[in-house]
Amino acid sequence: MEPMAGNAWFYIRDHHQQGPVGLFELKKMFEQGVLSGETFIWTKEMKCWQMAKSHPYFSEDFFLTDYAEQPQENLAGQWKEQQKDTYPYGRPFVRYIARLFDLSLFSLFLITLVSIFSPKFVVASSPIFIFILSLILYILVEAIILSIFGNTLGKSILNARIRTMTGEPINFIMALKRSILVTAVGMGFGIPLINLICSYFSYFDLRKNGKSTWDRQIGTVVLYGQVHVSRILFVSIFPIALFIAGIFI
Repeated sequence: MEPMAGNAWFYIRDHHQQGPVGLFELKKMFEQGVLSGETFIWTKEMKCWQMAKSHPYFSEDFFLTDYAEQPQENLAGQWKEQQKDTYPYGRPFVRYIARLFDLSLFSLFLITLVSIFSPKFVVASSPIFIFILSLILYILVEAIILSIFGNTLGKSILNARIRTMTGEPINFIMALKRSILVTAVGMGFGIPLINLICSYFSYFDLRKNGKSTWDRQIGTVVLYGQVHVSRILFVSIFPIALFIAGIFI
């Protein structure tokens, strides 16, 4: 068997992290010129994204002759631009606001549902209590959504996808474990102050390693693509507007 032939491969194209594809399909894209030696690639055996031409396996089979025949160019600027597409620090801001958006949307649904059957409960409850309750209940809801649709609405809007290390959509058990860890380790179950501390350490952990603690433990990977600023504003404003509405209503 060829080295890492059984792995799922991911690659950067048009500023999007794409995949998974098998090694055969990846090789065909190189041979047909769809991808080049400057294309960033990644598989679970690799610690980080790197250019295909710098990977020992691909440099021997595809790029050694081509680059030997061409004059050497200064690709420093191009390399820097392409490295932005790999998002080596995990895009913590995108992940955080996507989750807040999903939680806010679920909270709105939950409040509406409870208001129908028990209006007094909603009136008597503080916004913080409702947020913590929504956060805990969302653990199961998110796991169901991820196992059925493969993604949440917030992540879809912000062009992020959750996959296993082999490139497959995550199943219910894996999604449930991930949701529990995100809620506990990443958000401290929404408890004031503890939530801030957990978010602080999770942010710097993601910035340092490129993967969150829960993704490393469970074996999941988050793929990112470029996002228009209008989508970021929409996803950011929705939770804020909902919170303000909860205070004044």
